[in-house]
Amino acid sequence: MKKLIVPLALLLLAACGQKAPKAQEEKPKGPIAQIEFPEGTEYNFGTYYEKEDKTHYFLVRNPGKVPLVINELETSCGCTKAIGPEKPILEGQTDTIHVIYDGNGFTEGNWIKQVRIHANIEEPFIDLTLKGAYFDNQ
Repeated sequence: MKKLIVPLALLLLAACGQKAPKAQEEKPKGPIAQIEFPEGTEYNFGTYYEKEDKTHYFLVRNPGKVPLVINELETSCGCTKAIGPEKPILEGQTDTIHVIYDGNGFTEGNWIKQVRIHANIEEPFIDLTLKGAYFDNQ
């Protein structure tokens, strides 16, 4: 009986509340595209005193000859939303990734949020970073 309980307990622990890890961040199948961010991969909203959504557009450029396909935008928390291009970015073209931070109701202080980009590029992913500092002006 003991032999059955231990494996069953381990199975239940493994299944409870754990997010399944992504596949070993495989390189994309097919042609590899290039990606660049002419204005950088980090944006700082600075210090602000009003509780309102903060938004920024990251400029994305494809300097290569293979269409750039953004497969997934993964945010670091539910307070951040990212909207990417719906179509591939063709050779020499640019598009944007729209990022919205909704910090309403959060406590005062500095914050950092990230958006992870999965695309048909050589790197497994690229991170965009948003920063800011909220202080209650009352």
